Amino acid sequence: MTPRLNKAAWAVTAIYTALLTTASLLPSGSDVLGGWDASLSPNLQNGLHLPAYAGIVILWALSWSTRSPLTTCSILAVTCACVAFGAAMELAQSVIPGRTCGLGDALANTGGTVLGFISVLLWRYVQTRRGSTKAAHKPVGEPAECRIQ
Repeated sequence: MTPRLNKAAWAVTAIYTALLTTASLLPSGSDVLGGWDASLSPNLQNGLHLPAYAGIVILWALSWSTRSPLTTCSILAVTCACVAFGAAMELAQSVIPGRTCGLGDALANTGGTVLGFISVLLWRYVQTRRGSTKAAHKPVGEPAECRIQ
């Protein structure tokens, strides 16, 4: 990955993390900043935790891969960090007007990180298999490609 793409990956990840943090910590209610979530049903609000936290794992893993190889251990480390982030967001919501700290939301955040973990593992598997298939068809003497190990 080129240095420009590395910076772009980290920038997108930082922006997404900031947006998720902001959305998690905005007050809920009738004041100027609050009420943004009033038009969403509770089921939809709870359901949005899954893709939001799957996305954060995927973006952090992608950004991580720009600096070092993406191993199962590093994907697990990113996932654990995102679980901790989700728990911290839930705890922080306990002091935000109109928000509550909920075990259900924390579990939904964790479920999303597990989906992200599985997605990154599958992506890495496909990339590794694609690299080994290309290597199997290369003439003798050419090095095998391996994008992510």
